Amino acid sequence: MTSELRTEHLYYEDTYLFECTAKVLHISEADADAGTQIVVTDRTVMHPQGGGQPSDVGTIASKDGSCVFEVSHVQKTARDSEYVQHVGKYRPDSVGSFGDDPVIISINEERRRLNARLHSAGHLLDSAFEKIGWTQDQLVPNKGYHFPDGPYVEYTGNIPPEERGKVIEQLNDSSNALVKMDIPVSVAKDEKGGRIVNVGGTKCPCGGTHVKSTGEIGCIRATKITKKKKIIRVSYVVE
Repeated sequence: MTSELRTEHLYYEDTYLFECTAKVLHISEADADAGTQIVVTDRTVMHPQGGGQPSDVGTIASKDGSCVFEVSHVQKTARDSEYVQHVGKYRPDSVGSFGDDPVIISINEERRRLNARLHSAGHLLDSAFEKIGWTQDQLVPNKGYHFPDGPYVEYTGNIPPEERGKVIEQLNDSSNALVKMDIPVSVAKDEKGGRIVNVGGTKCPCGGTHVKSTGEIGCIRATKITKKKKIIRVSYVVE
């Protein structure tokens, strides 16, 4: 049944859409021991975990507020999956379950805003490297981890140990100059319909949430550069 389900991904259209109405399509058990369930809806503002970005959290509630499902995790079963799974539990005081009536999906706004800033900051570092002369031929973007507990971006390439301190200083100056320029963040589609995000001048395929302009990121600070085999990791924070 789930293979036939479709969820409209509203978070692609507006990072700052924090609430929507939806129709519940399917409810199933997630983990019997933990008492969690999965709710699938026809549309959602909740971004699933993936692409280096943590999932949103929040609630799905009946319009009268009598039934509230607390969402602790959001996921897709596969990258190309057409439906989104909201994982969580009903509040103890909830009455009944969801029926055919519309529900209200609400996300934790503070968490979404932070996730978007961290994700956009990771992309901005790509542009900052270009500005200080490190092209994508020298440092090929590999992956990013945009979680609050220690975000980083990785590249295939090398920055010699003796140059890393200077590069961090240059990178911080360059990235924060791009922040001050308050450049609009653009999202376009490639020939296959995929999303191409441009943060500060460098384009990258991405399915995550982003700020509207670089000025919303705030201060970016690269904290260290490390290397393992052929991979350079740049750790950073936003302040």
